[in-house]
Amino acid sequence: MSTDDQIEEIVKYCPYKMKTVGFYPAFLIDPCVLPLKETDLSEVKSFGKYATVILKSSKPLPHGHYARLIIAYLTTEIVRRPELPSHIIANSVSDLFKQVTGQKEISGGTYANFMLALERVFDITFTIEPTAKSKDKLRRRGFFAEADNLLGDHHLGNYNAKYKEVLYTPSNSFKTLVAYQKSIISIDLRFLKLARGKDLVLAHDLYIYLVRRGYEKGGVSFVPWVTLHKDIFPYLKKLELSRFKRRFIRALDLILTCHPNAGVSIASSDLGILIAPSNNFLRGKKLDTS
Repeated sequence: MSTDDQIEEIVKYCPYKMKTVGFYPAFLIDPCVLPLKETDLSEVKSFGKYATVILKSSKPLPHGHYARLIIAYLTTEIVRRPELPSHIIANSVSDLFKQVTGQKEISGGTYANFMLALERVFDITFTIEPTAKSKDKLRRRGFFAEADNLLGDHHLGNYNAKYKEVLYTPSNSFKTLVAYQKSIISIDLRFLKLARGKDLVLAHDLYIYLVRRGYEKGGVSFVPWVTLHKDIFPYLKKLELSRFKRRFIRALDLILTCHPNAGVSIASSDLGILIAPSNNFLRGKKLDTS
């Protein structure tokens, strides 16, 4: 399917009808804590309105498209079948790659990057410290998977696992977190795959941030550029504000091309953006088609 066809499908058809609704952990958004690009950092701390989030790893933290797509895919698996202790999520690692990314062809470079992202995602320890404004007052700490890994006949990092059935055993800590409704954000997995194809990592995080804000606010909210730059997307705070705005607007243009009725716009004062209360990110023009 071409990029134009992907966009047309997202615009026209509701993800519920297309069965492409997925889920993403809210603690990784607002502020967006997962690194945007390759980094040597093995720990990052981010301060939000509702929680302080700490990510730690014995290796460099995961980054980019693949890490975000993997986390969304695994979170969705748990939400869809929460009663299962383990999930068979693919017939092979190459099959997992295709399902997660939407890519039909596997090259050596993309496969290696995907495997590296898997390894790094499951090396993360997350800690969530509630703030005074948090409704969920529990301190949460854990991993994404039991024993930090996807399980199969071989360690997933081993190339021999490529043709093995992939079994995902989520950690109890992550399952408990996902079970709390306000800890997850509903998303359209089609858009995340499209953003990967466009190579706009910022569009991943911005899209999920806007979905969350649209649901939780009762009226139109104004978010200044400086807040977006320094607080919501702290991994870009070293950029000059003018450069940040250019990258932000490029990502926003893709989002609004796919969701023209989302109710998000740049304020006439050009001091920030306006976000209307809306669930149109998860609707399509043909939503009423049965």
